[in-house]
Amino acid sequence: MRTLKSLLTLVGICLLFGCESGNNTNKENLNSKAETPRENSGQVFELLPPNQTGINFVNELIETEDVNFFKFQYLYNGGGVGIGDINNDGLADVYFTGTIDDDKLYLNQGDMKFKDITASAGILQNEGVKTGISMVDINADGLLDIYVCRSGWSENAEERANLLYINQGNNTFKEQAKAFGLAETGHSVQAGFFDYDKDGDLDCYIANHGLFRIPFDEWDKLTENPPARFSDRFYRNNGDNTFTDVSEEAGIVNFGHGLGLAISDFNKDGYPDVYVANDFRANDYYYINNGDGTFAERSKSLTSHVSYFSMGTDAADINNDGLTDIFVVEMLAEDNKRQKTNMASMNPDRFWDLVKRGFHYQFMRNTLQLNIGGGSFSEIAYLSGLTNTDWSWAPLFADFDHDGKKDLAVTNGYLRDTQDKDYNKKANEIIEKNGLPSFLTLSSMMKSTRLSNYVFKNEGDYRFSDKSEDWGFNFAGYSNGMAYGDLDNDGDIDLIVNNFNDPASVYKNTVSDRNLGHYLKVQLEGPAANTKGLGAKLNLKTLKGEQYQEFWVARGFQSSCDQVVHFGIEEGDEISSLTVTWLDGKEETINKVEYDQTLKVSYSNSILIAKKEEKNNPPFFNMLRSKKGSFFVHKENEYDDYEKEILLPHKQSMHGPKIAVGDVNNDGLEDFYIGGAAGQAGMLVVQLANKQFGSSSAAIFAEDAAHEDLGACFVDLDNDGDQDLYVVSGGNEFDENSELLQDRIYVNNGQGIYLKAINALPKMLSSGGTVVANDFDNDSDQDLFVGGRITPGKYPFAPRSYLLRNNNGRFEDVTDEIAPELKNPGLISSAIWSDFSGDGIKDLIVVGEWTGILMYKNENGKLVNVSKENGMESETGWWNKIEVADIDQDGDLDYILGNLGLNYKYKASKEEPFEVYAHDFDKNGTIDIVLGYYNDGTVFPVRGRQCSSEQMPMIAEKFKTYEEFGNADLRDVYGDMLDEALHLEANNFSSSIMINNGDGSFKLKALPTKAQFAPINGIITSDFNFDGNVDLLLAGNLFQAEVETGRADAGRGLLLIGNGEGEFEEVSIQDSGFLAYLDAKDIAMLSTGPGNGRIILVGNNNSSLQIFWETLARN
Repeated sequence: MRTLKSLLTLVGICLLFGCESGNNTNKENLNSKAETPRENSGQVFELLPPNQTGINFVNELIETEDVNFFKFQYLYNGGGVGIGDINNDGLADVYFTGTIDDDKLYLNQGDMKFKDITASAGILQNEGVKTGISMVDINADGLLDIYVCRSGWSENAEERANLLYINQGNNTFKEQAKAFGLAETGHSVQAGFFDYDKDGDLDCYIANHGLFRIPFDEWDKLTENPPARFSDRFYRNNGDNTFTDVSEEAGIVNFGHGLGLAISDFNKDGYPDVYVANDFRANDYYYINNGDGTFAERSKSLTSHVSYFSMGTDAADINNDGLTDIFVVEMLAEDNKRQKTNMASMNPDRFWDLVKRGFHYQFMRNTLQLNIGGGSFSEIAYLSGLTNTDWSWAPLFADFDHDGKKDLAVTNGYLRDTQDKDYNKKANEIIEKNGLPSFLTLSSMMKSTRLSNYVFKNEGDYRFSDKSEDWGFNFAGYSNGMAYGDLDNDGDIDLIVNNFNDPASVYKNTVSDRNLGHYLKVQLEGPAANTKGLGAKLNLKTLKGEQYQEFWVARGFQSSCDQVVHFGIEEGDEISSLTVTWLDGKEETINKVEYDQTLKVSYSNSILIAKKEEKNNPPFFNMLRSKKGSFFVHKENEYDDYEKEILLPHKQSMHGPKIAVGDVNNDGLEDFYIGGAAGQAGMLVVQLANKQFGSSSAAIFAEDAAHEDLGACFVDLDNDGDQDLYVVSGGNEFDENSELLQDRIYVNNGQGIYLKAINALPKMLSSGGTVVANDFDNDSDQDLFVGGRITPGKYPFAPRSYLLRNNNGRFEDVTDEIAPELKNPGLISSAIWSDFSGDGIKDLIVVGEWTGILMYKNENGKLVNVSKENGMESETGWWNKIEVADIDQDGDLDYILGNLGLNYKYKASKEEPFEVYAHDFDKNGTIDIVLGYYNDGTVFPVRGRQCSSEQMPMIAEKFKTYEEFGNADLRDVYGDMLDEALHLEANNFSSSIMINNGDGSFKLKALPTKAQFAPINGIITSDFNFDGNVDLLLAGNLFQAEVETGRADAGRGLLLIGNGEGEFEEVSIQDSGFLAYLDAKDIAMLSTGPGNGRIILVGNNNSSLQIFWETLARN
């Protein structure tokens, strides 16, 4: 979150301002494969009026010259909500923090009616800015106490000291923070209580924030040596109602702006860990509990990227796999206009400067971190449909509709549009002319836009759908903290929201009233020093699956949820058992539990069960590691694609390395060639015995190190019985007709020694991407297809591709003769010779970026395009790879196609394709790129006014304001010039299988959802579990996306086990042992001789080659 740009500029802060882009994540375009859920129509939530509930709390904020946003930048963050039973009468009571207004405490009197007991309860009205609330039995007397965080601009530490209200047992409280040692005087936002050292009592983590408007150099100093006042703090419970600050000892020393706090045993080692969502420059902190009283910050090693302006967070198991996932909200708007006018922008130079300074990759959108085991995560918010909920604060996961899956509610809103670009521009002009004006002058120029809250239904299969309108959770205003609990004890989850300048929203859940599904509520009776059982783990087994929850109450944003664990149970399901595991390892299993009840589970009934050592099957693969490191590290040359092509969607200069496999010395062991980047020689690696490797012909390849290798294949080109090598040259960094784009042939002397062939190829100054060999003219030698990947500097214009006829080892370009359409088929990334027509003659299939699946039938040596007849020409995507196998065991050939995937900013469908136009729109002699996306049924430019006008200055002249540009669709901006432009569309980004129906027709079918988490660049087809069916091994990522889009980095490698009927089962990383987490551009498999496990190679851009050994454990 950021303040007024002009004011920040005045005091020297540099945030990531730059060119902005649209976001084409549509609520409707979920591409969900989940089964259609049972009918659950109707409004889930009923917003109850204050005169019915008695809750008339309003977090009122009236700004003045002395109290305003510019005085304290977090003034608009709002207050929190606490829900808990303070008097043990079985009814959940409610506490609100008022930002600068009075806090309020309401006693639940039943039937959703509440009584204000603030004054009689002894809740003091203190100075400072009140923020987060935690309700916890801190002194273990069986009564909930209340801990309130404070912040603000006051230099008086007493006005920032946190408050601890100790429950006196008669609906009154006594403030005793100092006595307990918890009167923290930093700028606190939220506190989380948990037993970090497993000594039985509750310790305390407090998320604090630092100053605002800090220059980069000063920020670096504060990061290196953070003052205690601005660092998060950690307090150890001494067991005698006092706490000791052990922050330094525990390793909690940092400088950030913590707004969200989530606690869970993320890596399932038995110790609670901590996730802190940080606003501004500091990346989120992910503290792994080492189990020895210390924490290790592991965000960069266990996540691939995080949100930039992180706000609230919640942690829950969203996919019922027994692992806790993390969701963090940010500020990305859903509608095009707010994206273009009111949202933060990314400056690439500053983005990379932050990375170089040691910060994580941070992107301006919500993130959903899916736990893949070991506390490591893949980020899948784009796929899940959860990336943009505007200026959001509190996310909460709970099963609101009782179908056994956790849904998501999100609060939204910001009191003033401080980020409105037109306002900032106008304010700058005033400041430059007249100096700094009064707050009232500036505030009168600001808009104040009410924003609606969100609720998303968990549809399964990692997808969520927006049900805000349908479910009645669509209040529009300025909502901040939120908490849940069963306020009327009817079994479903109700919600309370803290709003600025509006009454708090009290939502009654109507699911139980309408007899939809079932529930189980679990009230924990914990050990002596942790009476509510915080940190307990609950596993619910039902006939339809399992659910997992950990019991924590500090959730969302500045809020504390009820002290009862809630499970929703789908209609028709039954509970088999409930297992509660306490923090010390003791557990209790209760069988045949009835639903629709509140079940009390006591620690006193649990026992310590000796865990049987689980005998897990060995993994399919083990990674080979060398103490000396990798013998090949791909080293990408420095080149800025965006300098010439500002609006390029992703870099075109980083497509390698590619791998070719062949037995170069005829010893029965397969060897490989891996290509180098420009300035780096490729390497021919010869396989030796016992998993050892050597190299060959290094000097020959070093002579061509200036080339960029983007494709290769081993093939006998001179018919002498050995494997020669063809290497494709490419890259975006060279001039269009550079000699360095010429491909090369290296001839094998029969012993694995190579010499470069001279004049074997025609002049081919095209930036290539793939090569495949086949005797297409049936004259007993190997001919070639070479696919052109890009035209340097002229994206997305198609380069030359080539059909090369082999004439006794010399090659002739016969494209015009054999298949004229193949001269410029598109941006070709992969091709395969395969008999798709079933006539015994190999045909050609070609795929690429913005292309369909192009199928060329070999008819008497001519290649005829039959894509349209086969229905594949119109399946346009960003295809990366194609492989062949008989997937369904019906005797014909099917195909596996790697695509962009569905976990990306850009979305595509037949109805709403993703589009690109290329033309000299501003008549300056250079090609301009325009990307178009659908938002609410209309095509808009992806990139914003600032970025677009950097490439085409006429846009800033045509649209004087950001609002004018935000209201303009693509044709409004570019007019009839679009009709003159090159226009391409993509309508399918799913990685897929293409099933051969055996009658000349094909059916395209998306691969399982995990295969859509990231682009697929490498595919291996084989039978890895030796059941006679084809399995798939996949890998890929796309780290080269421009920074506003963000890296596609959720790929971890994936093994899919086939059933022989065209269906595949996903194998976990733990079972597969295959972890390809880098920027994988290719994978290959080597035979190591009869009876031995095979070797898997992963070629990673700008990183080390990974090598995996097949264990044969599943044989």
